[in-house]
Amino acid sequence: MNTPLNTEPDPHIDLLEETARWRARNVKYWSGKWKELGKLVPQFRLSDFVAKDSGPANPYLKAVVREPLGVTEQAIPVGVVSTSYPLVQHTSVVEKCLEGLSQVDIEPKDLKCDLGLTELGEWMNFRIYFGERYGFKPADGHQLGLRLECFNSVDGSSRLVVTVGWLRFVCKNGVIIWEAQQELKDIHNPFLDLDRVSKMVSDSLGKVGADQRRLKAWEAHGITLDQVQCWSDNGVTEAWGKKAACRVFHICRSGCDVEITDPFVGGPATQWPVKEIRAVPGAANPARNLFDASQALSWVATNRNNAEERLEWQAGIPKLISKLRAHRN
Repeated sequence: MNTPLNTEPDPHIDLLEETARWRARNVKYWSGKWKELGKLVPQFRLSDFVAKDSGPANPYLKAVVREPLGVTEQAIPVGVVSTSYPLVQHTSVVEKCLEGLSQVDIEPKDLKCDLGLTELGEWMNFRIYFGERYGFKPADGHQLGLRLECFNSVDGSSRLVVTVGWLRFVCKNGVIIWEAQQELKDIHNPFLDLDRVSKMVSDSLGKVGADQRRLKAWEAHGITLDQVQCWSDNGVTEAWGKKAACRVFHICRSGCDVEITDPFVGGPATQWPVKEIRAVPGAANPARNLFDASQALSWVATNRNNAEERLEWQAGIPKLISKLRAHRN
């Protein structure tokens, strides 16, 4: 099978336990430096869309073909796109991200990275982790680190997305809370401009202070369990559904994630029967401020198996926290 797994193991790369799903396809993740991770990323080309080599080409469509990673592989088609489709290589997106870092005097080669790929490599999730200079240490002592994340598909089925957010190391929770909404989402059309990627990355790193101030403000804003209950049954239920709202409420209430024992019981999410299944690492018991509530949201969002949905939920956390802030006893 033509997959990135066919390459020889590299001692500088670790296969992570993390998995995800993209368009019903499995995603595997590796960790290391980009110099080594880049060797796992295939290249692609556009080719005539034909039924057989000597047959006529479809005038409206092109095939996206994955080039072999090694001598034991053969080229394989991974998708069909329009003739106006601009193929953007995964490696080109990553290089533009690294270029943005260089513009603010960060040496990319020293940074830890993660690489996620589907089996045939047509979809990529790439992450860069920054050092303590860009970190945040809340009052509970559990460090948050800044992380750049990008997503790209070469078959035109997903947008190119580049975003910057925070990762809580104790539980691997992710949350996107940029004050200036530093996020790039571009469709693959003739107007796609990769230079925007490097500019967005460099601009984002200049706004870390605004994010840190928001995190401190969340810590300073106290909440009650009654507020959390009303918010879970309304704002969280509306945004994420009752099952997620039930889990968020109980994490805020006890610091434990729960399993719903009777999802057909009806009524408000916070009244559903549950059983505790595990303590959430670093969770407050109970949640006392907006920051604690944001981490309950982040736990639920980050544990979504669908990679695109996970990102969408993480990006929606600030809006949900704003709704909780507005609640009164």
